[in-house]
Amino acid sequence: MSDIELCSQGMGILKEDLARRYKEIYDLAFKITKGNDIDAQDLTQEIYIILLEYDEVKLKSIVDNGHLMFWLARVMMNQYRSTTSLFQRKHHPKLIDENAIIANLEDVVDDSQEIKEYRLANIAKALSKHHFYDQIIFSIYYDGKGTVRGLAKAMNISPTSIFKTIKSVRTSIRDEVKNK
Repeated sequence: MSDIELCSQGMGILKEDLARRYKEIYDLAFKITKGNDIDAQDLTQEIYIILLEYDEVKLKSIVDNGHLMFWLARVMMNQYRSTTSLFQRKHHPKLIDENAIIANLEDVVDDSQEIKEYRLANIAKALSKHHFYDQIIFSIYYDGKGTVRGLAKAMNISPTSIFKTIKSVRTSIRDEVKNK
């Protein structure tokens, strides 16, 4: 058997191992969500999606070193507690966000479309001051067409670099728009 065949066979065994650990992973999610069964189920499913998309060689290394549950706990806690994580955006959309505020203004103010256009123009103007790379990363991420992990994988750039770019651009735009 070639190294590639052995490696792919090992990955199949790894995925079977992860499938057998469902109850253990769910129990961990249940603890992280402080007994919220619905969130625990959703978090467990999101973790399996992350595991399936994760680099297989790195994942095998984590498992071989005996760090899988520690790694899963950290990823789950980050997904559950971070207000910017994919899990939070997907399963706990913010109750009050800028679009909801603007939508509520439509009932009160007749020119709400003008307010939206003015705000979007200010955001676009602030974004245009950034480097082209920053504009593209920010636009893809906020249009909902990409995740940090997906962008990193597609562009062969570290997720940390993508995250820092998005955070930097967002902060810069927020500060500039706030001052107008």
